[in-house]
Amino acid sequence: MINKIQTYLGFCIRAGKLVYGTDNIEKQKKGVKLIVCDKALAENALGKMGRESKRFSCPLLLTPKDTLGALLHRPAVKAVGIKDEHLAAAIKTAAEHEPTLEFYSGGNE
Repeated sequence: MINKIQTYLGFCIRAGKLVYGTDNIEKQKKGVKLIVCDKALAENALGKMGRESKRFSCPLLLTPKDTLGALLHRPAVKAVGIKDEHLAAAIKTAAEHEPTLEFYSGGNE
């Protein structure tokens, strides 16, 4: 399933439907359908992404440490926002069947 998610993320890149980084996600006015974060992301930044997830009414998917950068072939990337509804749904469906991925359910905010 990780390969499927990597493929969907590649489609997002090619379609220009990916927002890189926590700051750029926060700058978005609307349109983010899914936020994907690496567990290596700082706790403070993860809390911000949790709030953004609520603001956009979208799920927040957590990948194991240093996995997101590897999937995107960009090691420094720790958070992305997906702006395509169909690709976000496909990634969410694939993530539900992958035991190493989990959806963020809140935390110390």
